[in-house]
Amino acid sequence: MQLQLLATFLTVSTVVAYPGARWPSFQIDARQSSSWLDGHEWKSPSQVRGAVRMPCPMMNTLANHAFLPRDGKGITHDAFVQAQVNGLNLSPDLATTITNGMLGRLGAPQNQSEFFNMDQFSFHDHTEHDASLSRLDKIQGDFVRVNARLVDTFLRDSKTDSLNTASIGASRARREDESVKAGSPPLSDSFVAAGQGEAALILLIFGTGSGDSRNAPKSMVKSWLLKEEFPTAQGFVRSETQITPDVLAPLTAGIKRVRDQLSNSTTPDDDGENGWRINH
Repeated sequence: MQLQLLATFLTVSTVVAYPGARWPSFQIDARQSSSWLDGHEWKSPSQVRGAVRMPCPMMNTLANHAFLPRDGKGITHDAFVQAQVNGLNLSPDLATTITNGMLGRLGAPQNQSEFFNMDQFSFHDHTEHDASLSRLDKIQGDFVRVNARLVDTFLRDSKTDSLNTASIGASRARREDESVKAGSPPLSDSFVAAGQGEAALILLIFGTGSGDSRNAPKSMVKSWLLKEEFPTAQGFVRSETQITPDVLAPLTAGIKRVRDQLSNSTTPDDDGENGWRINH
């Protein structure tokens, strides 16, 4: 995942606001997981006239399932929050913090506008960054759409059928190294932290367990990343427990710990195929 602004505000507990930021009340969708997608069937953006998307598979997924406007346009602050609450079962305060921070990253006058479009979040080195787990760097080509080769490599960083903080930490170290070798500048500290928060979101939404023991099935993550659809065929259901910031913190910390350990060295795996793979 590549969107700097999303993870930045998932990894902090303080409120980051933009001019005119508000903290409205929202209705919680209390339906059981079996009916959570009623009226929210997936539709490819290619089937929607004039649809736009952003370099964030999670927000794109919410639009593909009509939690956000299917064309990705004319979105309001409150609608953006409500989509995260109903589509992901994020707590309203967490969803509002994310939204306020994301809109703040747009800069004036966009962040003071009543409506915004998803493609406004494709501003390189401002609202998105290089060394994505699923997108090319800007100098390499299309940095908005998913790259299947990068997704496959990301999944191979784990030798098991699941991803966890250790495998994703190794993936972050690998991608940052590959990015510099491709000719992109090294990530700033804020973008390094953003990448870790983005990666933790994968475990937060698709994983089970807690902390370093939390894991997300590869089959589920692959299906989601490539199609930007909730992977219900692979067994995914929305969390029935509302997701709050305290669940995310240990996941981000675990990814950071492994990334920092590996960021300046590689250890070849058994077959030499991928020097960043680790056996966790």
